[in-house]
Amino acid sequence: VNESSNNSKYQTSVEVFKGDAAEWAAKTLRKKRKHDMRIIEGNETSSSRSNGNFDILLVDPPRDGLSSTVCDMALKGTFEHVVYVSCGRRALLRDLAILCCGNDDEGGFNVLDLAVIDLFPGTDAVETLVHLKRR
Repeated sequence: VNESSNNSKYQTSVEVFKGDAAEWAAKTLRKKRKHDMRIIEGNETSSSRSNGNFDILLVDPPRDGLSSTVCDMALKGTFEHVVYVSCGRRALLRDLAILCCGNDDEGGFNVLDLAVIDLFPGTDAVETLVHLKRR
């Protein structure tokens, strides 16, 4: 999310990398008449994110976890917070080791909060929601 002062109004940008989330977000914004928000569609290697300072990175990767490109973007970007939704326990542990052990030059993160959600009772599958804050 990118909020910038423009005549004392905030503009919020939502950048969507994959899937039909951008179409859904655009429809929702039109429906709610949110003209102060914009959708930026791209992929994880697009350069549009370098055009602004983003505060929050929301990731919901597949079971395999984050790509090295996204981990690098999180560490080197302007994000103060990362919200990580995970269904892959092993990948989450690997990614948290990368994001939380980044050196001081990369501005690693600390785990601020964590929740484990049992969306599928009777199975060993759980969703994990982790809130990271830059050190």
